[in-house]
Amino acid sequence: MKVLVIRFSSLGDVILCTSVLPALKEMGFEVDFLTFKPFGEVLEKQPFVNRVIEVERGKLKSISSIRELSSKLKGYEFALDLHDVLRTKVLRTFLPFKTYVYNKHALLRRLMVVFKPFKSKWLYVPELYGKALEKAGIEVKRPRPVLFPDSKLVKRFKEIVPENSVAVSPAAKWKSKRYPLEKFVKLTEILKSAGFTPVVVGGKEEKEIGEIFEKTGILNFCGKLSLKESLAVISLCKAVVSNDSAVVHMARALKVPVVSIFGPTHPAFGFAPAEDEGVALTLNLPCSPCSLHGKTGCADRKCFNIPPEKIAEVTLSLIGRKR
Repeated sequence: MKVLVIRFSSLGDVILCTSVLPALKEMGFEVDFLTFKPFGEVLEKQPFVNRVIEVERGKLKSISSIRELSSKLKGYEFALDLHDVLRTKVLRTFLPFKTYVYNKHALLRRLMVVFKPFKSKWLYVPELYGKALEKAGIEVKRPRPVLFPDSKLVKRFKEIVPENSVAVSPAAKWKSKRYPLEKFVKLTEILKSAGFTPVVVGGKEEKEIGEIFEKTGILNFCGKLSLKESLAVISLCKAVVSNDSAVVHMARALKVPVVSIFGPTHPAFGFAPAEDEGVALTLNLPCSPCSLHGKTGCADRKCFNIPPEKIAEVTLSLIGRKR
């Protein structure tokens, strides 16, 4: 019996989708996962995934291209659409088997941005994915993202990453979503004074940011790692401190305690770590959230007036709890 799980993007969302995969395997299903390149890399050789089907984003823009893709998707008991965007809506019309769709509560999230009292109702995305699977009659208990790092890569990076390392990720898709760089630098200084070794992680877009940290003596991996290598490095760390980005979900999936810093976005959207995964830091200002995805023209960014000392305190507390 085979099941198709559909989530085209983005990286963090693809990782969160792993929260329902163990339940499918326990029921005897083989799982094929349909996503965009390069996100499928994090799912390769994972025990809950039978096959990763990667497609180029740019080659899936027309109805005919989506129809062509659907013709290659055969032999499934059912599909889970854990994205529910225009592409997947069109794709569903061509699939010859039942598809169960997750309710992303898009309207509620938008209401949170416009009418702030709505943020009192916190969502948790893995639970929303679990409810989609429940429509197929499969219960998911305590859904949590899960990934296993490549053992060979872990062995290689053990020689590079000190045992007392804490990963810091200053990256985010939008600059307005990033905790101020100078505060991140101060955070690394505090962590060093507490006896830990900060390492900075990020993609190619953060290469210049990584070089700033490197000049202060911080081990810099920005733009130097593949997705699998990033997983290996993060798995070796005592904790992770990150903006509201994919690195948070990497840490959660690897069971590494994470501190997720929220500015223009809000934990209520559903992407915050659960209590057993880490801590979501937000000032929860009256004007928050001001953006659904973090892109905002706000010049003040008072939502980021979180002292580095506070972040360090929370991080050290998480490390102590893990021990």
